[in-house]
Amino acid sequence: MRTLIFTLLFLVMGDSYAQTSQPYQPDANGDGLINAEDMLSFLTVFNTQWGPDLSVPCDYQGTALETLMADLLNGDATMDSLYFAYSIYDSAEIFMPECPDPVTVYNLVERSGTILSFERVTFPDGRLTVTSGEEIDGHYVFFDVRHNPEFGVHSIEFGDAAIVAEAAPFFDGLWHYANDHIGLPLPSSWYLDNLGIHFPAYEGTLNQYGDFQFVPYWSTPASEDSGEAGEDGDSDQ
Repeated sequence: MRTLIFTLLFLVMGDSYAQTSQPYQPDANGDGLINAEDMLSFLTVFNTQWGPDLSVPCDYQGTALETLMADLLNGDATMDSLYFAYSIYDSAEIFMPECPDPVTVYNLVERSGTILSFERVTFPDGRLTVTSGEEIDGHYVFFDVRHNPEFGVHSIEFGDAAIVAEAAPFFDGLWHYANDHIGLPLPSSWYLDNLGIHFPAYEGTLNQYGDFQFVPYWSTPASEDSGEAGEDGDSDQ
């Protein structure tokens, strides 16, 4: 009985294997021989496209944020400045001097400013970065846009050392708001409108503690020649 079951399973598996399609099968008629009849089958597709047609151009236009990131990273646009603002809130239990019981304290951090210096960097391994970093009111702040072409990773990251310096032990010691995404298109939660750049931060950054706003101001060679800056966001900010 065991032999019969094994034989039936083997036949089923063999039948499934025989039906598996192959990229190219020279024995077109399946008679176990490669002869003139198989050649006739080959001649019917002679001089035709093999595999996907890579000469067809991609017609994907990209979203406004994808276009901006690509232009900045490729050098077709220059980041002139970026206005940032955030409001984050947290609570923590601490021990006060001479008090045996923990006390719950609360902290609200609100801060805004404008980053004025950006630099486009191409690393030897092909990674592209539009990076910044400067002191604003005594604390280091940066906003970076990055692309790793080897893995197709797109990244945006903001950091403000004031969150750590002025808000310990709150916010789990975090001071970054960042996220990565592999490939295009970017998720619908990543977008650009007149209020700035929107993207959710991944777990382990400051997304859970409040709201962030990033308003980029950029220029292109054409707009520089005409004296007009390509900007997004409220110019009053």
